[in-house]
Amino acid sequence: AKILGLPRKQFSTGCHKLLAISGPLVDRIPRGVFDPTHQKALWPSTGNYCRGGAFNSALLGCKAVAILPQGMSKERFQWLQSIGAEIIATPGCESNVKEIFDKVNELTHTKGDEVVALNQFCEFMNPLWHYHVTGSAMEEVWQQRSKGTKLSGVFLTQGSAGTLASGDYLKTKYPTMKIGVGEALQCPTLLENGYGAHRIEGIGDKHVPWIHNLRNTDVVASIDDEACLSIARLFNTEVGRHVLIDNHHIPRETVEQLSLLGISGIANMVGAIKMAKYFEWTEKDTILTVATDSFIMYGSRLQEIEQERGEYTEIQAERDHSRYIEGINTESLLECRHTDRRRMHQLKYYTWVEQQGKDTNELNAQWSDDEYWMKQWGMKERLDDQIRRFNAMTGLDKEYE
Repeated sequence: AKILGLPRKQFSTGCHKLLAISGPLVDRIPRGVFDPTHQKALWPSTGNYCRGGAFNSALLGCKAVAILPQGMSKERFQWLQSIGAEIIATPGCESNVKEIFDKVNELTHTKGDEVVALNQFCEFMNPLWHYHVTGSAMEEVWQQRSKGTKLSGVFLTQGSAGTLASGDYLKTKYPTMKIGVGEALQCPTLLENGYGAHRIEGIGDKHVPWIHNLRNTDVVASIDDEACLSIARLFNTEVGRHVLIDNHHIPRETVEQLSLLGISGIANMVGAIKMAKYFEWTEKDTILTVATDSFIMYGSRLQEIEQERGEYTEIQAERDHSRYIEGINTESLLECRHTDRRRMHQLKYYTWVEQQGKDTNELNAQWSDDEYWMKQWGMKERLDDQIRRFNAMTGLDKEYE
């Protein structure tokens, strides 16, 4: 199968979480719910969402508060400091999102109107953007680069589940395609109702996001974080690149582009291969994914691995290539039945109803109301009208004619 990945290094933040962040802002600002002239924006995240939030906040001239686990990469914290964000580091690693939610709730209760929380895990303006923009961009790339092939699937790891809405868009146009969802093997929430710490930064947060449409999930695959870090080492060291170019005859221009894949981008690549192998797809099939960020955010992780394990050698690079690339298989992959989808959907109850105060009736509607999800994606027209009226009221439409 042909795997097409959309790189996101070229975005201003160097990651996918940039334009989708504008959704929660442009929904609130025209309605007067958020005033950037005196309120702070809270951006709960495991790294990239709060980077996009801090960037957009800087453009607005308002203060951004980035709330993320203390175990995230050094580069994330350095980037946030460089743009002037206030940083709150919560206990734990990638999967400790509950602690982020607790801090957000604490700040909104103690600070009142001084802060506004923009929570990507339950903000429908996040997936709305991906539905209409990322989805159509994926379709355009497939049509341009894989003419004559069948669009057979999309594979994306679940972080906030925002990008997964691009699969919902594509499925409305190509209903036989499959949507695959990835998570860390060390934190198999969807696959096994499980939990745990892991090292694939940006995904797998021990809960099911409110905005995830489980009705459309066809496949769940767990990706070993050791595979992702080992492949990252192979792709981003001189020894690893030498093995790929000289021993396995991969074109140099291809190898030089592998740094476009961050850790979660590598997980997306591995998951797409697992999915293609499971369904026995051929050169007539195309599967789409994204490289959420590049490896520029993770150089310190290679240094940590070298300190722990010693110098990377050609022998180890060959082992990593054999085990983690040639050895990709279909283990820890589930082709979802109706009961699997319902089980995963019901996990939302414990995070969102019991802990975050969401309405059980809406949770049930997400599963039982055939129109629920299309109503969410249909908010685009209302939002566009809201923006036009706001721009007319403030005179911005005339200023930028």
